[in-house]
Amino acid sequence: LLYIAREYEKIVPLRDRYKRGLVRIPTPKFFVFYNGEEDYPQEKVLHLSDAFMERDMDINLELAVRVININTDKKHEILNKCPILREYSEFVETVRKYRKEEAQLQKAVNECIKKGILADYLYRKSSEVINMLMAEYDYETDIAVQREEAEDRKFLEYVDRLMKKMNLSAEEACQILGESYDRYQTLKRFE
Repeated sequence: LLYIAREYEKIVPLRDRYKRGLVRIPTPKFFVFYNGEEDYPQEKVLHLSDAFMERDMDINLELAVRVININTDKKHEILNKCPILREYSEFVETVRKYRKEEAQLQKAVNECIKKGILADYLYRKSSEVINMLMAEYDYETDIAVQREEAEDRKFLEYVDRLMKKMNLSAEEACQILGESYDRYQTLKRFE
């Protein structure tokens, strides 16, 4: 949503924004290429409204995004149609094999160049790519976020178990656990 707003700002001339009449804009199509490590379907449509806090009211804004899993094992047809995207996917797979140490990333880049995977680009920009990969990944933050998510899941499980075993409301279960009911509501909303 934020991305498309910025793009339309670039496309629509400043003077046109003040016109009283309708200003025609290009029709958008939204795609996300997923290359994460968790199991994810080959293709899925996500809706902005799924993230709304209040979902029982009329929705005045919607955005549908087609997510395409470009991991090589999912074999999405787009990888055959777009060689550069296929090579990018192969590059990511190779980098994962070597993980996040700078010397190991250099090995991954060298392997990709030898195999012809993004070879021209990597040959010219290998140090920039390695720097970007190193800056992009922060091990400490990764671990901290994973721990928080695990704690949140445990908390929800404890509340649900207490509710079932003792026939309690969510608020009462949170009180017994010494936790905030607001936290429970927020986590439940985004579960």
